[in-house]
Amino acid sequence: MSSATPPAPLTGTTGAPATVPPFDQVAVRVAPGPDLVVRLPGVLLVVGVTHRPTGSAAPAAKPALVGWGSAPVPAAPAAAPAGDAHVGELVALCRRVSAAGSRAPGRRLHEELRSWLGTVADPPSFAVTAATEDGLTLVLVGGGTAEVPDLGLRLTPAQGEKLDNGTLVLDRFVTWPPAALHLSAGSPADTAPHPLADLEAGAVPGAAAVLAPAPAPSVPGPPPAATMQVRLPAPHARVPLSTVKPPAPAAPAPAVPAPAGHDHAGHDHAGHEHAGHDHPAPAPVAAQPPAPSPVELPAPKRSALLFGGPAEAEPAREPLPTPGAEPSAPAAAEPEDERAKVKGILCKNGHLNDPRAGFCALCGIRTTQQTAVLIEGVRPPLGLLVFDDGATVSLDMDYLLGREPETDERVASGQLRPLLVLDQTGGVSRHHAEIRLEGWDVLLVDTGSANGTLVAPRGAPGWSSLVPDQPVRLTPGMAVRMGGRQFAFESPHGGY
Repeated sequence: MSSATPPAPLTGTTGAPATVPPFDQVAVRVAPGPDLVVRLPGVLLVVGVTHRPTGSAAPAAKPALVGWGSAPVPAAPAAAPAGDAHVGELVALCRRVSAAGSRAPGRRLHEELRSWLGTVADPPSFAVTAATEDGLTLVLVGGGTAEVPDLGLRLTPAQGEKLDNGTLVLDRFVTWPPAALHLSAGSPADTAPHPLADLEAGAVPGAAAVLAPAPAPSVPGPPPAATMQVRLPAPHARVPLSTVKPPAPAAPAPAVPAPAGHDHAGHDHAGHEHAGHDHPAPAPVAAQPPAPSPVELPAPKRSALLFGGPAEAEPAREPLPTPGAEPSAPAAAEPEDERAKVKGILCKNGHLNDPRAGFCALCGIRTTQQTAVLIEGVRPPLGLLVFDDGATVSLDMDYLLGREPETDERVASGQLRPLLVLDQTGGVSRHHAEIRLEGWDVLLVDTGSANGTLVAPRGAPGWSSLVPDQPVRLTPGMAVRMGGRQFAFESPHGGY
């Protein structure tokens, strides 16, 4: 089984892994066999199926049809899977749990399977895995196995516990293996799965299922015409450039005809003589419009009262303060600057930069030309979000991204700025993710969205899914995917 190298998980600000492979975008290959492989959002199940033995009774004679000739001898009936009620209950349980939480139903599936197994005397053999917020859950019953052949790992129900009805069960929460995961219900897989096979959803016969590593991110195509990204106006937003009309082009000047032809007579220069010659007849010159007569502007007026009346005498002014004398009254306090401030290094031209940067983000000169003394100043925008439809968002404060970000209390209080992301696929949650600016870093946090947030650093072999509430620092060129929308983070500060 060939498999691509899975992306290494990103580390969050707390040091713990902040990403896992996206379960529903990982390829599943099915090896031919007699059992049943079921793939649902967030769940992969391989369950053993009992087959009905073939009958020995002679096939009934078929009636002859006009024009069809004689009916061939019917072949012996093949073995057919028996309708096992427990298999149907297990598949229905997985469907119900998947529908309740398609992104990470692992913990709920673990609990409901424990309850269901306590009520079934002879459960079928199966192996099931489901996505959790930070890994996978595995449940093996009967002849079910889970293997990672590339790492030599193998789990069976014998390593678990025995229930009261004598059923061997292994249920564990495990981390994503960095290689392909093989699930089987106990039937031998005589044929390897086809390398191009991929079960995206549904139930098919098979002996084993192989959960491959995460796929490589695809290049996003043009967004649908009806899909657009809208940014709500900021409290002090500027007028869009599109509303400013360019100046009208100047009217073309009237053609000036050439002057009429004339004849030169011969004339003498010092020491030599020129013969007379003819010039072509010049075109007539258009009459110039008369110059406008100068308009005499009125003389500027002196200042005057708007409502007339005699001017009132100015009140007596207080004398200027004398050096060394006690102040008469405290000066009025200036309004406090509420913009975020950070400590950085000034370049020679006075631009504040990240202390980790070697060059100025604006003028490009070395920051080491100045002394490396940290100076507190207003933090400049830390980068741009470039969406798949061309929209850009400057990162000068914290944002909340989603389908209805304005309904969040932090947006209403002004703590976060809303960033409305429209997606016709329905994959963007009301409050999907946050962009946080901490110091000189830009952090991305999934706020528990239903379909998750995927990230792919520049050059990464595949997507990674964010663990909810685990901040991940964005680096220049990192791609972010939310439902059917995608954007990239670009920053001149380098991303250290």
